[in-house]
Amino acid sequence: MAYTLLIASVAAMFTLTSCDPLEKYADGEDDLKTLKNYVNDMMENYYYWADEMPAGNANATNVEDYFKSKLIAKDHWSWMMDGDYFRELMTGVSTSSYGFHLGQPIDHFKDYGVYVTYVEANSPVGKAGIGRGWRMTHINNTPVEDCIKNNTFYTELDKSSNSFKFQTPNNETKEFTLSQASYKSSSVVKTALFTKADFPTLSAAAKVGYINYVDFSESLKSEIINALQQMKDEGVTDLILDLRYNGGGDLELCETICSALAPASANGKKLCTLTHSKANKALNESYKIKRDSKSLDLKRLFVIQSKGTASASEVVINCLSPYMEVHNVGRISYGKPNGMYLFAYPTINLKNESEYSKVLYGFLPICFYTLNCNDEANYENGINPENLRYDDVYKDFSAQEGMIAACLQYIATGSYPLENELYTVNSATKAASGPVLVEKNPKKAGAYIVR
Repeated sequence: MAYTLLIASVAAMFTLTSCDPLEKYADGEDDLKTLKNYVNDMMENYYYWADEMPAGNANATNVEDYFKSKLIAKDHWSWMMDGDYFRELMTGVSTSSYGFHLGQPIDHFKDYGVYVTYVEANSPVGKAGIGRGWRMTHINNTPVEDCIKNNTFYTELDKSSNSFKFQTPNNETKEFTLSQASYKSSSVVKTALFTKADFPTLSAAAKVGYINYVDFSESLKSEIINALQQMKDEGVTDLILDLRYNGGGDLELCETICSALAPASANGKKLCTLTHSKANKALNESYKIKRDSKSLDLKRLFVIQSKGTASASEVVINCLSPYMEVHNVGRISYGKPNGMYLFAYPTINLKNESEYSKVLYGFLPICFYTLNCNDEANYENGINPENLRYDDVYKDFSAQEGMIAACLQYIATGSYPLENELYTVNSATKAASGPVLVEKNPKKAGAYIVR
């Protein structure tokens, strides 16, 4: 059975029937031959490029290598997961971890330090009070730089309990001993209302809403709905939607969000169309903008983006642009104008959470492209920003952070600040060179639909 990765959840469209070619895999044998047969049936029936698909490596010794061998050369989007990751995706409950997200501000800042970009509020790190902009200096009394050089950073980080030393943005040293734990993830990292008191150049009447949204997760739907309602209640005059760390997710939820953001003049009009392979044209489906009493009254939208902005996040930009001003600030986005169905092996009823424990693997092959109302989806190489900006990890998500401040200045004056005008780097923490931290098992981008 499948889930779909991009902007809408069309459960009714893919109700499993006796005709479904994958229903015969409900028993879930774990032998490699059966898994390869499952992959073949799935790909031949649903893969967007099924007519170009290679035969696959019959000698592959595991299902992941076999699945990858079935992908066409241009397809760098399709992926698969194990059962634990599947359950985390579907429920929003993280497997054991510390709960921080890390990055190095090498671009523009030339800083090779390892910084916390954001934290999960319910995680051990979140509960300890560790925040964005904190630089991790030591793990178990070993300098982080040495761990990266010796290729032991993730070995240490994977331990169930560790001591950490951080340097705060105020140059204070903080030490913690933490243990990994399971926790409920968050999709909304922060909401705020910016006024003249926060950014003096704004007009006295300006009320600029801010939502930092990191995951189009159906299981966490209430968080973004509540955040949008907060913006409605505040009577915001403009909205900054921060998608710099949002790699996509549920397609139906994206439709809900776009309907809340679109102007009244767009109500009832086509938001997007899912286009499938030639063999599956009958599955093509269009989605409409469905405003309701909770929708905002915006004439324009400001989106913060980065290379981590993908799939459903890009749909927001591409599909709302024909109906309103969408000002996108930051770096070029990931580039994923297509979506996938999430196939669970063995086949289960994805509406029944009690069956999730049976799942051994989840497969996410590209099955469709998402076009806007003008039939456009020309961003396989990413969406260029209107204004180039860099992730200002040295500051919290505030009116002083570089990307947010750029949006606020445009709202206030109609023009963006100069490139270097907003950025400052603490010389005590900046390093001219250093080891680069290679991201381990990065979260894959996608947008999905429930089958």
